[in-house]
Amino acid sequence: MNHIYLVNALVTDAEGRMLAVRKKNSKFFQMVGGKREKGEELLATLRREFLEEINIDILLHDVSFLGQHTSVAVNEKNTEVHANVFHVKLKSLKTLKIASEIEELAWVTKENYTDYQLAHLLEEFSLPIWLEMEC
Repeated sequence: MNHIYLVNALVTDAEGRMLAVRKKNSKFFQMVGGKREKGEELLATLRREFLEEINIDILLHDVSFLGQHTSVAVNEKNTEVHANVFHVKLKSLKTLKIASEIEELAWVTKENYTDYQLAHLLEEFSLPIWLEMEC
């Protein structure tokens, strides 16, 4: 079994919606984030990934640690993902813009979240937390 170490975030806006992204060549919506480089601090990974994927600097928003979770990777066979998951509450959407590796983004609501095919990590760990959040 292969192992990938990730830093991801449950992203919400002022309305309580959850942001999910779908990378090219994937049918699964997932959290913003990605692979941690050797020796890289967790928040440095998260900041880099946010800038690369959606052009957001997390230093300008509210960030808190949610926990760790391990699950099966949805896009890579025989691979387990180990993630440190944060919550990023966006104060502004002004700079939000998807980058080339992202095919689509979705603002998920508590009324329509079942319409999306979610990656295991998002579905197992972050979704239950988000569903309990007050808007």
